[in-house]
Amino acid sequence: MTAVSEAGTAVAEPRQAVDLRPVVALVTAVVAAGGLALAARLGATPLVVVVAIVQAAIAISWLFGTAVPGMRGALVVAALAAGGADVTVSLFPHGRLGALLVVVGLALPVLFVHQLMRGAARVQVTGSLSAVAMLVFALVGLAALCQTRHEFVATGSDHVGGTVAAAAVAVPGAALIVGELVDIVVAAPRFDRRVRRGLPALVGAGAAGAAVGYLILRSTAGFGAAPGAFLGAALGVLAALLAVATAFVEFTTPARRSARRNYRAVGATLLPLCLLAPVSFLLCLAVRR
Repeated sequence: MTAVSEAGTAVAEPRQAVDLRPVVALVTAVVAAGGLALAARLGATPLVVVVAIVQAAIAISWLFGTAVPGMRGALVVAALAAGGADVTVSLFPHGRLGALLVVVGLALPVLFVHQLMRGAARVQVTGSLSAVAMLVFALVGLAALCQTRHEFVATGSDHVGGTVAAAAVAVPGAALIVGELVDIVVAAPRFDRRVRRGLPALVGAGAAGAAVGYLILRSTAGFGAAPGAFLGAALGVLAALLAVATAFVEFTTPARRSARRNYRAVGATLLPLCLLAPVSFLLCLAVRR
Protein backbone atom coordinates (compact mmCIF):
# COMPACT_ATOMS: atom_id res chain seq x y z
CA MET A 1 0.00 0.00 0.00
CA THR A 2 1.19 3.52 -0.80
CA ALA A 3 0.09 6.97 0.26
CA VAL A 4 0.60 10.38 -1.38
CA SER A 5 2.45 13.06 0.58
CA GLU A 6 1.74 16.78 0.42
CA ALA A 7 4.54 17.15 -2.15
CA GLY A 8 2.79 14.65 -4.40
CA THR A 9 5.32 11.85 -4.02
CA ALA A 10 4.33 8.31 -3.22
CA VAL A 11 5.24 7.15 0.26
CA ALA A 12 5.05 3.50 1.29
CA GLU A 13 2.87 2.85 4.31
CA PRO A 14 4.39 0.74 7.10
CA ARG A 15 3.40 -2.89 6.85
CA GLN A 16 1.48 -4.33 9.77
CA ALA A 17 3.25 -7.29 11.36
CA VAL A 18 1.27 -10.50 11.39
CA ASP A 19 0.01 -11.28 14.89
CA LEU A 20 1.21 -14.82 15.60
CA ARG A 21 0.24 -14.81 19.28
CA PRO A 22 -2.88 -17.00 18.86
CA VAL A 23 -0.87 -19.58 16.91
CA VAL A 24 1.96 -19.48 19.46
CA ALA A 25 -0.54 -19.90 22.30
CA LEU A 26 -2.23 -22.88 20.62
CA VAL A 27 1.05 -24.66 19.90
CA THR A 28 2.27 -24.00 23.45
CA ALA A 29 -0.91 -25.40 25.01
CA VAL A 30 -0.85 -28.53 22.82
CA VAL A 31 2.84 -29.29 23.42
CA ALA A 32 2.92 -28.48 27.15
CA ALA A 33 -0.36 -30.14 28.17
CA GLY A 34 0.22 -33.12 25.88
CA GLY A 35 3.78 -33.63 27.09
CA LEU A 36 2.83 -33.40 30.77
CA ALA A 37 -0.14 -35.75 30.35
CA LEU A 38 1.97 -38.33 28.50
CA ALA A 39 4.75 -38.11 31.07
CA ALA A 40 2.22 -38.58 33.89
CA ARG A 41 1.08 -41.82 32.29
CA LEU A 42 4.66 -43.07 31.77
CA GLY A 43 5.89 -42.70 35.34
CA ALA A 44 7.11 -40.47 38.15
CA THR A 45 10.60 -39.86 36.74
CA PRO A 46 9.43 -38.82 33.24
CA LEU A 47 6.90 -36.51 34.86
CA VAL A 48 9.54 -34.74 36.96
CA VAL A 49 11.72 -34.31 33.86
CA VAL A 50 8.92 -32.80 31.77
CA VAL A 51 7.82 -30.61 34.69
CA ALA A 52 11.38 -29.23 34.85
CA ILE A 53 11.32 -28.53 31.11
CA VAL A 54 8.01 -26.67 31.35
CA GLN A 55 9.32 -24.74 34.36
CA ALA A 56 12.32 -23.61 32.32
CA ALA A 57 10.03 -22.62 29.44
CA ILE A 58 7.72 -20.47 31.56
CA ALA A 59 10.62 -18.86 33.44
CA ILE A 60 12.35 -17.76 30.24
CA SER A 61 9.19 -16.74 28.38
CA TRP A 62 7.66 -14.89 31.35
CA LEU A 63 10.79 -12.93 32.27
CA PHE A 64 11.77 -12.02 28.71
CA GLY A 65 8.18 -11.43 27.62
CA THR A 66 7.39 -9.02 30.43
CA ALA A 67 10.89 -7.46 30.45
CA VAL A 68 11.17 -7.77 34.23
CA PRO A 69 13.67 -5.31 35.76
CA GLY A 70 16.47 -7.23 37.46
CA MET A 71 16.17 -10.12 35.02
CA ARG A 72 19.45 -11.87 35.81
CA GLY A 73 18.65 -12.09 39.50
CA ALA A 74 15.10 -13.14 38.69
CA LEU A 75 16.43 -16.06 36.65
CA VAL A 76 18.46 -17.20 39.66
CA VAL A 77 15.43 -16.93 41.94
CA ALA A 78 13.32 -18.87 39.43
CA ALA A 79 15.94 -21.62 39.14
CA LEU A 80 16.15 -21.97 42.93
CA ALA A 81 12.36 -22.11 43.30
CA ALA A 82 11.90 -24.66 40.51
CA GLY A 83 14.77 -26.84 41.72
CA GLY A 84 13.59 -26.69 45.32
CA ALA A 85 10.03 -27.65 44.37
CA ASP A 86 11.12 -30.56 42.17
CA VAL A 87 13.51 -31.92 44.80
CA THR A 88 10.84 -31.57 47.48
CA VAL A 89 8.18 -33.56 45.63
CA SER A 90 10.78 -36.22 44.82
CA LEU A 91 12.10 -36.63 48.38
CA PHE A 92 8.77 -36.21 50.17
CA PRO A 93 6.26 -37.82 47.80
CA HIS A 94 3.58 -38.24 50.45
CA GLY A 95 3.76 -34.78 51.99
CA ARG A 96 0.86 -33.47 49.88
CA LEU A 97 1.01 -29.71 49.34
CA GLY A 98 2.47 -29.02 52.78
CA ALA A 99 5.98 -29.84 51.55
CA LEU A 100 5.70 -27.26 48.77
CA LEU A 101 4.63 -24.57 51.25
CA VAL A 102 8.14 -24.77 52.70
CA VAL A 103 9.57 -23.81 49.31
CA VAL A 104 7.16 -20.88 49.02
CA GLY A 105 8.02 -19.71 52.54
CA LEU A 106 11.75 -19.79 51.83
CA ALA A 107 11.23 -18.00 48.51
CA LEU A 108 9.56 -14.96 50.10
CA PRO A 109 12.68 -13.51 51.81
CA VAL A 110 14.74 -14.34 48.71
CA LEU A 111 12.37 -12.18 46.63
CA PHE A 112 13.05 -9.17 48.85
CA VAL A 113 16.80 -9.84 48.94
CA HIS A 114 16.74 -9.89 45.13
CA GLN A 115 15.25 -6.39 45.06
CA LEU A 116 17.73 -5.08 47.63
CA MET A 117 20.69 -6.43 45.64
CA ARG A 118 19.70 -4.48 42.54
CA GLY A 119 21.43 -1.43 44.03
CA ALA A 120 21.40 1.74 41.94
CA ALA A 121 19.32 0.02 39.24
CA ARG A 122 16.46 -0.44 41.70
CA VAL A 123 13.58 0.94 39.61
CA GLN A 124 10.04 -0.38 39.15
CA VAL A 125 10.39 -2.36 42.37
CA THR A 126 6.67 -3.13 42.66
CA GLY A 127 6.40 -4.39 39.09
CA SER A 128 9.55 -6.48 39.36
CA LEU A 129 8.62 -7.98 42.72
CA SER A 130 5.08 -8.87 41.65
CA ALA A 131 6.19 -10.41 38.35
CA VAL A 132 8.89 -12.56 39.95
CA ALA A 133 6.55 -13.56 42.79
CA MET A 134 3.92 -14.70 40.29
CA LEU A 135 6.56 -16.71 38.47
CA VAL A 136 7.69 -18.37 41.70
CA PHE A 137 4.11 -19.38 42.54
CA ALA A 138 3.73 -20.82 39.03
CA LEU A 139 6.99 -22.79 39.22
CA VAL A 140 6.21 -24.23 42.65
CA GLY A 141 2.58 -24.85 41.71
CA LEU A 142 3.44 -26.98 38.68
CA ALA A 143 5.33 -29.39 40.92
CA ALA A 144 1.98 -30.20 42.59
CA LEU A 145 1.26 -32.30 39.51
CA CYS A 146 3.88 -34.76 40.76
CA GLN A 147 2.17 -34.76 44.15
CA THR A 148 -1.12 -35.61 42.45
CA ARG A 149 0.41 -38.67 40.86
CA HIS A 150 2.09 -39.76 44.11
CA GLU A 151 -1.15 -39.41 46.08
CA PHE A 152 -3.25 -41.58 43.80
CA VAL A 153 -0.51 -44.16 43.27
CA ALA A 154 -0.29 -44.55 47.07
CA THR A 155 -4.06 -45.01 47.48
CA GLY A 156 -4.78 -46.86 44.24
CA SER A 157 -2.31 -48.09 41.65
CA ASP A 158 0.28 -46.75 39.26
CA HIS A 159 -2.33 -46.76 36.49
CA VAL A 160 -4.81 -44.76 38.59
CA GLY A 161 -2.17 -42.25 39.65
CA GLY A 162 -1.00 -41.74 36.09
CA THR A 163 -4.55 -41.36 34.79
CA VAL A 164 -5.59 -38.82 37.43
CA ALA A 165 -2.42 -36.77 36.98
CA ALA A 166 -2.89 -36.85 33.20
CA ALA A 167 -6.47 -35.62 33.62
CA ALA A 168 -5.32 -32.86 35.98
CA VAL A 169 -3.25 -31.30 33.19
CA ALA A 170 -5.13 -32.47 30.08
CA VAL A 171 -8.40 -30.84 31.19
CA PRO A 172 -7.05 -27.27 31.60
CA GLY A 173 -4.92 -27.78 28.49
CA ALA A 174 -7.97 -28.69 26.41
CA ALA A 175 -9.91 -25.78 27.91
CA LEU A 176 -7.15 -23.33 26.92
CA ILE A 177 -7.03 -24.72 23.38
CA VAL A 178 -10.79 -24.55 22.87
CA GLY A 179 -11.00 -21.12 24.47
CA GLU A 180 -8.31 -19.77 22.17
CA LEU A 181 -10.04 -21.22 19.11
CA VAL A 182 -13.39 -19.75 20.14
CA ASP A 183 -11.80 -16.33 20.70
CA ILE A 184 -10.32 -16.48 17.19
CA VAL A 185 -13.76 -17.12 15.70
CA VAL A 186 -15.96 -14.98 17.95
CA ALA A 187 -14.86 -12.90 20.93
CA ALA A 188 -18.10 -11.09 21.74
CA PRO A 189 -19.41 -10.19 24.20
CA ARG A 190 -16.00 -9.29 25.59
CA PHE A 191 -15.00 -8.89 29.20
CA ASP A 192 -13.24 -5.68 28.15
CA ARG A 193 -13.42 -4.04 24.74
CA ARG A 194 -9.62 -3.62 24.65
CA VAL A 195 -8.83 -7.30 25.27
CA ARG A 196 -9.73 -10.07 22.83
CA ARG A 197 -11.29 -12.40 25.38
CA GLY A 198 -15.02 -13.10 25.29
CA LEU A 199 -17.75 -14.92 27.17
CA PRO A 200 -18.22 -17.63 24.47
CA ALA A 201 -14.67 -18.84 25.11
CA LEU A 202 -15.50 -19.27 28.81
CA VAL A 203 -18.51 -21.42 27.95
CA GLY A 204 -16.56 -23.41 25.38
CA ALA A 205 -13.68 -24.00 27.79
CA GLY A 206 -16.05 -25.29 30.48
CA ALA A 207 -17.72 -27.66 28.01
CA ALA A 208 -14.38 -28.91 26.70
CA GLY A 209 -13.11 -29.48 30.23
CA ALA A 210 -16.23 -31.43 31.17
CA ALA A 211 -15.90 -33.60 28.06
CA VAL A 212 -12.21 -34.38 28.61
CA GLY A 213 -12.70 -35.04 32.32
CA TYR A 214 -15.57 -37.40 31.54
CA LEU A 215 -13.59 -39.29 28.88
CA ILE A 216 -10.48 -39.76 31.02
CA LEU A 217 -12.00 -40.42 34.45
CA ARG A 218 -15.28 -42.20 33.65
CA SER A 219 -13.74 -45.65 34.16
CA THR A 220 -11.09 -44.69 36.72
CA ALA A 221 -11.41 -46.22 40.17
CA GLY A 222 -12.61 -43.68 42.72
CA PHE A 223 -14.11 -41.32 40.17
CA GLY A 224 -16.62 -42.15 37.45
CA ALA A 225 -18.61 -40.27 34.84
CA ALA A 226 -20.29 -37.59 36.99
CA PRO A 227 -17.25 -36.71 39.17
CA GLY A 228 -15.04 -36.68 36.08
CA ALA A 229 -17.37 -34.30 34.22
CA PHE A 230 -17.73 -32.02 37.26
CA LEU A 231 -13.97 -31.91 37.83
CA GLY A 232 -13.41 -31.17 34.15
CA ALA A 233 -16.00 -28.40 34.01
CA ALA A 234 -14.59 -26.71 37.13
CA LEU A 235 -11.00 -26.82 35.90
CA GLY A 236 -12.06 -25.71 32.42
CA VAL A 237 -13.83 -22.61 33.69
CA LEU A 238 -10.94 -21.76 36.02
CA ALA A 239 -8.46 -22.15 33.15
CA ALA A 240 -10.54 -19.80 30.98
CA LEU A 241 -10.75 -17.19 33.75
CA LEU A 242 -6.98 -17.31 34.27
CA ALA A 243 -6.55 -16.93 30.51
CA VAL A 244 -8.60 -13.72 30.71
CA ALA A 245 -6.36 -12.47 33.53
CA THR A 246 -3.17 -13.21 31.57
CA ALA A 247 -4.68 -11.47 28.54
CA PHE A 248 -4.90 -8.28 30.61
CA VAL A 249 -1.23 -8.75 31.57
CA GLU A 250 -0.35 -9.02 27.88
CA PHE A 251 -2.34 -5.89 27.07
CA THR A 252 -0.85 -3.73 29.82
CA THR A 253 2.76 -4.82 29.22
CA PRO A 254 4.42 -2.86 26.41
CA ALA A 255 6.25 -4.84 23.75
CA ARG A 256 7.77 -3.13 20.75
CA ARG A 257 9.27 -6.24 19.19
CA SER A 258 7.24 -9.16 17.88
CA ALA A 259 9.65 -11.65 19.48
CA ARG A 260 8.86 -10.25 22.91
CA ARG A 261 5.12 -10.54 22.19
CA ASN A 262 5.60 -14.19 21.25
CA TYR A 263 7.56 -14.85 24.44
CA ARG A 264 4.70 -13.30 26.36
CA ALA A 265 2.14 -15.48 24.57
CA VAL A 266 4.06 -18.59 25.66
CA GLY A 267 4.25 -17.42 29.27
CA ALA A 268 0.59 -16.38 29.34
CA THR A 269 -0.43 -19.85 28.11
CA LEU A 270 1.75 -21.79 30.53
CA LEU A 271 0.81 -19.68 33.55
CA PRO A 272 -2.76 -21.08 33.92
CA LEU A 273 -1.46 -24.65 33.56
CA CYS A 274 1.06 -24.09 36.34
CA LEU A 275 -1.22 -22.22 38.74
CA LEU A 276 -4.02 -24.77 38.34
CA ALA A 277 -1.86 -27.78 39.28
CA PRO A 278 -2.42 -27.35 43.06
CA VAL A 279 -6.11 -26.63 42.43
CA SER A 280 -6.36 -29.83 40.41
CA PHE A 281 -4.77 -31.75 43.28
CA LEU A 282 -7.32 -30.44 45.79
CA LEU A 283 -10.30 -30.95 43.47
CA CYS A 284 -9.24 -34.52 42.69
CA LEU A 285 -9.11 -35.29 46.41
CA ALA A 286 -12.48 -33.60 46.97
CA VAL A 287 -14.42 -35.47 44.28
CA ARG A 288 -12.77 -38.85 44.83
CA ARG A 289 -15.31 -41.36 46.10
